[in-house]
Amino acid sequence: MHQITKLKQVAAVCAVVGLMTLTIPGDPARAETSFTRDGIPTTTAVSMAGSSAQGGTTGSIGNTAAQVTAANSGTGVQAATASGNTQSAGSGTQTVAAATMAASAGAGTKTKSTISSSYYVVGQGKNVKQNVDSSIGLGGATITMLKGTETGQQLAIVIQTSDGHLIVVDGGIKTNAPYLGNFIKSHGGKVDAWLLTHPHVDHAGALAVILEHQMNPSVYQSYADFQIDNLYYSFAPMDFYQAHEDGYRIPFIQEITADLAQYTSTQVKAVHADSPAGTSFNVGNVNIRILNQAMQIDTDSGNNSSVTYMITINGKKLLILGDLPYEASQVLLQKYGSELKADIVQMAHHGQHGASQVFYQTVAPEYALWPTHQALWTAVTDSYDPNQSVYTIALTKYWMDQIGVKKNFVMADGDWILK
Repeated sequence: MHQITKLKQVAAVCAVVGLMTLTIPGDPARAETSFTRDGIPTTTAVSMAGSSAQGGTTGSIGNTAAQVTAANSGTGVQAATASGNTQSAGSGTQTVAAATMAASAGAGTKTKSTISSSYYVVGQGKNVKQNVDSSIGLGGATITMLKGTETGQQLAIVIQTSDGHLIVVDGGIKTNAPYLGNFIKSHGGKVDAWLLTHPHVDHAGALAVILEHQMNPSVYQSYADFQIDNLYYSFAPMDFYQAHEDGYRIPFIQEITADLAQYTSTQVKAVHADSPAGTSFNVGNVNIRILNQAMQIDTDSGNNSSVTYMITINGKKLLILGDLPYEASQVLLQKYGSELKADIVQMAHHGQHGASQVFYQTVAPEYALWPTHQALWTAVTDSYDPNQSVYTIALTKYWMDQIGVKKNFVMADGDWILK
């Protein structure tokens, strides 16, 4: 029933935005639109009525002409690069400069410039691509969205303020704990504020591992040897999750809930549970505003319990959405309206089945962070299989292009460091 409802929603939204009229000659079941990824135009086909759609990419660094494949052993790097890229195969280091590109849209031509570079670091036996974009203007602060050595979806963001403080959002899956922990240690070894959105393993798994290591010396690992000053979270009651959440998620929800309740390490100063909506505090010269407590919505209950944060960094606003779906996004839209306007948005639910189109239009971001892995990023067809609902990422890409987002930073390309 939930899958059928989602399919009807996708069809209804497609009809509203007029996608049904944008057809490709010879294939009336497909609609094609231009999508801009990190300032570089790509082509995405949006599937209609369950038909197959193919998306082609031109000039997209990291995934097609300039895709880099690291050997599993971490000893060699092979690259198929576009013109103008510099590579050092086998050394584990690489620099790729994205040149200014012109995109033809409709009858006119618009030019967008990309100020970015990418390089490789070697860790955990694998090469990790790190991309840097210095065009946003964060006044000396950085926002890093981590991919690490993972191939699946997760959300792990680290903000370093211009006056030296660290803020972590979620942290990703359990196996991301070593990469995240070592990243934190290499940036001073103290987290001033750790913000959780909701208790799903692809968001809070790494934190659970780190907390358990800090509380249990017998399993303690060096990557967990750092200080956490403050933890912020809000979960719905356990009996609510047990009544409405998918059963396979319950064990981890119980695990992270117990970890937070039992966390007595001397390395933490305070755990803040269920801070009221509107709570505002500063971490150095960065302001964090908590927009909501966990909501109790029967549909998609875990994701709908996502806590959202508005983070102001030297005048730029970053809106963190976690896995916020349609239902909860409408609640926030009604409550805050134009206060949701932000320069940068973290795409809800990894870019699909997340917040509504009207919600994103209200946020009106210039930049988008997509915590999206490669398999999902290329899932441009809306089709069923026995294990999953319809993917709607192609439709979300279309929305962001219509809004006029300048750059889309995608986790599939590796770590992203924004300045």
